[in-house]
Formats: sequence, structure tokens, C-alpha cells
Amino acid sequence: MRNHSNMSDIALIGERNFLYEKLFGELNASFQFLSPAVLGSPFLPRYKMVMIPTGFANPDYSKALPALRRMKSNISDFVRKGGVLTVFGPMVPEHNYDWLPLPLRYVCELSSQAVAPTADECACLLCTSTPECDGYLIAGEGFETVLKDNKARSILVRGSYGDGLIVATSVHEFPAAEYIKWALSRARPAKL
Repeated sequence: MRNHSNMSDIALIGERNFLYEKLFGELNASFQFLSPAVLGSPFLPRYKMVMIPTGFANPDYSKALPALRRMKSNISDFVRKGGVLTVFGPMVPEHNYDWLPLPLRYVCELSSQAVAPTADECACLLCTSTPECDGYLIAGEGFETVLKDNKARSILVRGSYGDGLIVATSVHEFPAAEYIKWALSRARPAKL
């Protein structure tokens, strides 16, 4: 992990993952894997981007959900002050993102999709035009749909909040390097 004294480019909430490590390393981005147990520590540096990988709400894969709920105000502050929060599918039958500052719901439904190209910048998250999805999103006020599945349901949404951005997706794949570069270029470092 390359780390500047009081800032890292990316925080990934979850266990260390070689594939994410390789991706961030290829981009020369500084990063930290944050165990849910350390969330809320005053000793964490500032980050430009926080990523929450697939499965965060499923206790079989992750212990992150209780920590995310506990950290709701910190998450809101992080985004409001300019951070980019990128969150993937929770991998549970249904999930209400009650820990986000904007309303969002998820319904699990595994599928392969064919998505139409869009001019929205954050659509570069996808590495393919035929992504695997683990569900779909029902976006509330403050979110706009970037990509839809073949049943016209949201699979990638973005919401501006303060100076920052929340990008949520049910695409069940690693984010493209281009997306990480885009997100880091528009983000401002903020405390989590």
C-alpha cells in the first residue's frame, strides 16, 4: 500500500483483495483496505474515493453493513465535502440503502444484460456492454439513472450530494480503470 501521510486516494471497505490491489496499483493510486471495525476511527486519513464492493450487506461475505449504518453521518459528510462514493450490489434479496443520504433500494435478480451506450461520464464504470448484474436499483429523489437493464430498470445510478457524488450499481464486475481515473479526477479529499 502506498500511502501519503494523511491522505489515500481510495478506501475500499472490506477485506484485502488481490484483484482490487492489482487494479489500484496499475493506476498508481494510493489505497487502503478498511475493515468495517476501523470505520469511524479519528486516525483514518482523508480519501478521494470510497468503494464498497459487492456483498456488503450479506453476512456470509461481509461484516460491513452494521458499520455502514453506524457511519451514516460520516458517509454523508464525506460525500458532501467532495468525495466520490462508489457502491456495488449488497447481494441480499432486497436492500434499502438507509445509510446513504439519498434514497435508494435494491432488488436481487441475477442476469446478463446488454446495455446501450450513454454519454454520461460515470458509465465508464463498465468494462463491457454485456455486464453481469446481481439485481436492479430503484432510485429515489436525488439520483438519476445512467444505465438500464433490458427491462428498463436502473443498474447504474448517480446522485450529486453537496460537492460530491454517489455512484451505485448492481453490475457484478470490477470497475473499469477508466472509471477510477475519472472518479479520482473529480473528487476532493474528505474525511470518512
